[in-house]
Amino acid sequence: MPIDLVSAVKELHILSSQELSKLIRDADNDNIQYTASNGSTKQMNLETLARYLPWHLIAKLLQSKRDEELFRYLLGGVRLLHTLYDLAPRNSKLEQVLLEDMKISEQMFDLIFFIIMVLSGFRKESQLVLLHSALLACSLHLLTSFVSSQWNELALVLLAHPKVDTFIFGSFAAVHTGIQFIQVRLSGQNANTDIQSNLAEVNRLCQHCEASLQFLQSLCQQRFFRERLVKNKDLCEEGGILLLAHDIMKLPFCEDSYLMAVFSRLKSKVLSIVLHLCEVESVSFLDVAASTTRGLNLAKSTISQVLELLKIIFRGDLNGLASFSDKTYPRGLLQLNAMRLTDILSDDSNFRSYITLNFTEVLATIFLQPHAKFLSSWCSSESRPSEEDATLDYDSIAASGWVLGVLTSSDVPESTFNACRVPRTSYAFQRTSLLVKVVANLTCFIPDICKEEKDLFLNTFMQCLKKELLNLPYGVSSDSKTEIAAIVNQNLRSLNIHAESLIPGFLNQDDVQLFRLFIAQLEPLINQESDINRATEVNGAGQDSEACGNKGISDNSPLEEANQLNLTGNEDHRTDVAQTITPRGVHESEGDAQIVETSVVDSNTMQSEEKQLRKRKRNIMNHMQITIIEQALQNEPDMQRKAASIQSWSEKLSLHVCKINVFVLKENKLNNRKAKLARAAAKDIRGPSGGDNITFTDKQGGSGTDPDPESPDEFFDPTPSTGLQTHPVRYEPGQFVVLIDGQGDEIGKGCVHQASGSWSGTNLDESGLSVVDVTYLKVDKWSSLPHPCDATGTSFGHSEQIIGVKRVLWDSSKLALQQKPR
Repeated sequence: MPIDLVSAVKELHILSSQELSKLIRDADNDNIQYTASNGSTKQMNLETLARYLPWHLIAKLLQSKRDEELFRYLLGGVRLLHTLYDLAPRNSKLEQVLLEDMKISEQMFDLIFFIIMVLSGFRKESQLVLLHSALLACSLHLLTSFVSSQWNELALVLLAHPKVDTFIFGSFAAVHTGIQFIQVRLSGQNANTDIQSNLAEVNRLCQHCEASLQFLQSLCQQRFFRERLVKNKDLCEEGGILLLAHDIMKLPFCEDSYLMAVFSRLKSKVLSIVLHLCEVESVSFLDVAASTTRGLNLAKSTISQVLELLKIIFRGDLNGLASFSDKTYPRGLLQLNAMRLTDILSDDSNFRSYITLNFTEVLATIFLQPHAKFLSSWCSSESRPSEEDATLDYDSIAASGWVLGVLTSSDVPESTFNACRVPRTSYAFQRTSLLVKVVANLTCFIPDICKEEKDLFLNTFMQCLKKELLNLPYGVSSDSKTEIAAIVNQNLRSLNIHAESLIPGFLNQDDVQLFRLFIAQLEPLINQESDINRATEVNGAGQDSEACGNKGISDNSPLEEANQLNLTGNEDHRTDVAQTITPRGVHESEGDAQIVETSVVDSNTMQSEEKQLRKRKRNIMNHMQITIIEQALQNEPDMQRKAASIQSWSEKLSLHVCKINVFVLKENKLNNRKAKLARAAAKDIRGPSGGDNITFTDKQGGSGTDPDPESPDEFFDPTPSTGLQTHPVRYEPGQFVVLIDGQGDEIGKGCVHQASGSWSGTNLDESGLSVVDVTYLKVDKWSSLPHPCDATGTSFGHSEQIIGVKRVLWDSSKLALQQKPR
């Protein structure tokens, strides 16, 4: 009896599993009866259909012209096979033939491998994009039907097949062709219009491509399979895997939320594949990829796509397109996988320098974030959004039915996923630990491997910071630049503290030590750059003032005036500028300020040069030293006349990093007219009664007037006072206060930093709080703060580690103006 398999495929592939199951139940002696397209009744033996269908499809693929008709027929045949395998566990005849006959299994392998090899040779200009992508995904998923749905078992069976290398290469090449189809659809002149008008078709194309890529990702999760894959010359040494990753990473962000999500998942999945290959220990995937010039260039091009993605994510800029926290369509672990790959690459000698030169700018941008934003993004257990890993639940029968026109869109359910959301805390800690690891890897220097990379990361990071400062608007003062640079130190210290809490769950001790080393190397350079900016601005302001004939007139604030450098030159017209080194939180650095040379010569006139040569060389005092000496001056206003006292205070100030000698203290602080005005605040501060007040007077005893600038040995002379002023007062920045606890006891002293407006998210006016820089404590510095926040931490000591000074929020009602007797 002749077997009409062609008619059987054409008529039976349109049936669902339920419809075919009914025909089988109604069959007489396993002879299925069905109605042909011409209306005639035909029959097919069930065992014959199952036994000869694989070989029949191979023969059609060998003998027929490879056009749309053939591929539609092949997809119909594969759909029919899926239906038969779906029914096999419930039908003994089908189970015996399809699941137990080894000869049929061999034919199935041949059929699938043959289809994949044909599909891998498609050109991206082909019009059969949906047929291609659907046939590939459905053919791959046939393997889980007749071999095993367990990936470890399927991987072992495939590895035992003599044509496994052909299968591996063909599968990746065919998936790459599908990705190129998507790129072609997106690159047309009217791409957006085409996508919107054929959105359902584009969505299905992406669905099939994702299903195929996900299939390969699942295989790569099996150790033995990825070890075999790394040894595939075409895919690894010749760059097949990296080329696939490169093209997927180039897929653009778009307005449609579904496509936005599917592109994100594709990128996440291909990065996962690369990560798995990097885990292979027997052969280094990165060494193989970088073994040829072409491979190295392709690798760097692919890495650049990954780094560009991270730059976009860290900026929070997705071009105003679909929300990154879309709950309808999960996006996969894109950010985490990109950071994981960057971590690995930054620790590989082939790519460390490339990561340094191309990713350091992104790191600098991260550490330049405002401190509060940085804390919430990188030092918090509640990082958002927490990405959602997603596995596409691919239905081969439904997907192929839509492409063949058997099912309508309403008949095919929307894509479903087995989603696994990473817990917020775990996600946040993983993300933070990867940032620390990247910095640690780039800081690590091994002379025997990378001599030319010594200090490369450190210098590149500083160049990026300088670039950011240069990009500031014209007219920004050096103090503003200094504050911006100080944010980097502040953020680094906070991250260091947070990183220590992630040991050993997410970080090891070596990572944190290397990160700490980077901080120790960077902070002096940042402070040095700040001093140079300040010195340059002061010198330029001095020259402008002299050129205008307005000697002695300055627009600087009192604190700026007190901090100004008087630069000097020598025979080579060069000047030394003292470097101020800020304490590094937990690990303070003690030592003399380093000397930095900078040219201050005005080459236009000899007269200007002579003036520069006559200027005295001075060190500058940092903010902590200024605060301490100003407080000391209130207690000892006649310090200028006491040589022993000046010597004592210069030694005490030198303990706070920047070394101060007697000459510097007298010339740079005690004799500075505007510094005196800053301490006096140019006002009388009066108490509730006529006797309890403090009045600043000049040499002649006038109240509230400037001291005589030509009388440096005369200082402000406080009138008698009974002690602390505790009546309600509106505090001003710069005022010295005493901190009182809840029991009314004095626990410390400090200087008001801010008393109104908003600070670190707190409305000071509404809350009745002030921001105080504590300079002296009677209690342990690790005592709990009454108003902890992200900016200050939970104790005085924690605040010092985060900010660099003990800056805290304190009830204004529990502050008292500090007054001392004559």
